[in-house]
Amino acid sequence: MECCLVTRSPIAGPDGNPTTQDLTLEISLARDGKRSRQAIGALPASEWSNSSTAHTGTGHTNEPIDPTYKQHALPTWSKLGSGESDEFATFAQGRSAWEDSAELQESVEDDLRLFAERSDHTEGFLLTSSLSSGFSGLTTSFVEHVRDEFPKAILWATGMLENSRSWTRSDSERSKAQRMLNEALGLVALEDFATMVLPIQPVTPWQLPADLKEGELRILPGQDWRRYVRDDVDAATAYETLRTMHLQSAGTELREADALSSITEQLNWRGNNKVASLVGMNPIAPREYWSKDDADAVRELKRAEKDWSAYQEEEAGTALSVDQQRLHRRDRDDEVPYAQYNVVRGLDFAESQEMGPLLEKSALPLRDPLARWVSLPDPYPLHSTRTATIFRGLHPSTGHPLALPSAPGLPLVSSTAQPANAALFGLSDPRYPSALSFTAQQPRSIPILTTLSTTPRARVWFRHLSRGIGELRRVRAGVLGEYEVALGGREGLDECRERLEALWDEYGGGAADEDELEAQAARDEDENWDATQQQDDWDM
Repeated sequence: MECCLVTRSPIAGPDGNPTTQDLTLEISLARDGKRSRQAIGALPASEWSNSSTAHTGTGHTNEPIDPTYKQHALPTWSKLGSGESDEFATFAQGRSAWEDSAELQESVEDDLRLFAERSDHTEGFLLTSSLSSGFSGLTTSFVEHVRDEFPKAILWATGMLENSRSWTRSDSERSKAQRMLNEALGLVALEDFATMVLPIQPVTPWQLPADLKEGELRILPGQDWRRYVRDDVDAATAYETLRTMHLQSAGTELREADALSSITEQLNWRGNNKVASLVGMNPIAPREYWSKDDADAVRELKRAEKDWSAYQEEEAGTALSVDQQRLHRRDRDDEVPYAQYNVVRGLDFAESQEMGPLLEKSALPLRDPLARWVSLPDPYPLHSTRTATIFRGLHPSTGHPLALPSAPGLPLVSSTAQPANAALFGLSDPRYPSALSFTAQQPRSIPILTTLSTTPRARVWFRHLSRGIGELRRVRAGVLGEYEVALGGREGLDECRERLEALWDEYGGGAADEDELEAQAARDEDENWDATQQQDDWDM
């Protein structure tokens, strides 16, 4: 878990505008042997944290070298999924790790007090933590403590998930249930104490077509966002690299002076939509390769964007059950968000002026100031020592995408055997080399689009967690016992589920799926415990 206090710097920038700096506190597992920074581990220090020095240890480190970075370690736990007997696996274990350690609480209090003394003007907190492990409970306890110390501070909580869509066959059913319950309890607690919650989906490697030949690129329906990713690199690495770019781009914008308050006010103008969404495209394709018709271009834009949130669409070709089809029926491309904030990086003025109207039209009928966009001249920097070499089809100097086939399923054979001047005659636009060239040479930066929004689609995640608790109840899963004991009885999980159902209703799901609610109620009333009591396998 990492919590970064963003504070106004007394030193203005070169342009005379106010700047900010980070004061970072981290709580990690000592046995990891490294800083558990989750998806921000590869971010350039200059843009996520002012601290570039890693500190490790087996106990509480109260006097690190860098006064802007404080680290605390939990030496008696192993990470969830390690197979050890002391796995940091449940919400209750996270709570007890905080509540039972007076030393940890006191040292964290000292650090927060020191941060407060160093901060003349607090912008707010950016917190990143795993919601699927024991850090779910520890994080919510920590957030409650921050709220006591900074009752009016803005707190963005980014929850990194390992939800049921990423579980592997090697995971036990008990581990799957633990992760789902951790997410549910963590979400409900953060929804109470955090200003905004940004749930991020796990690293879910995609499968390439079995008949894909070496040097061949095939664009499948719904997978436009993958068209510039090389197929000869580890899929999980590529996925996490792309996701990290958007976290950093959003984090950079949120660190601007007064941005945390203004963006939060915009996204949660309704007052009851704290759960945000992260969507984006990296890199941005040049406008000349899109449809000249704005309506078609908006559809292309939506299709090329990737949703990195916990409630992403199912992958193309995934079989859905009848219940899942009913739940996803309303999750259409044209569903209107409550509010939207777009960050465009790396386009010149003319390109940004063409992109801006498309972003506004993609949010219709949403109106300003609830749909805003900002264009930053600096593109996303690709540091060779920090960013994996994952791209193909990008110009090595500009980072702009090269021309690729637009028809879904159309194969494109590698042109490495073509003469050097083939780009001048083989493509419609002579400014760009061959689309499959430069697979090894990466550009130094690329233009990207990152979108923060609040959207009704968050209800998919709420319903997923609520149904999971209901199914565990139905089969009387043994894993419930440890949670009920820690929460003081069955009522704790029942209250969590009621909160999830209330969130489902607030985000527009209550009246839309009455047949689904009736079916769930019928399942909840199932009293055939003899047939289900020993059942270990349950369907999410």
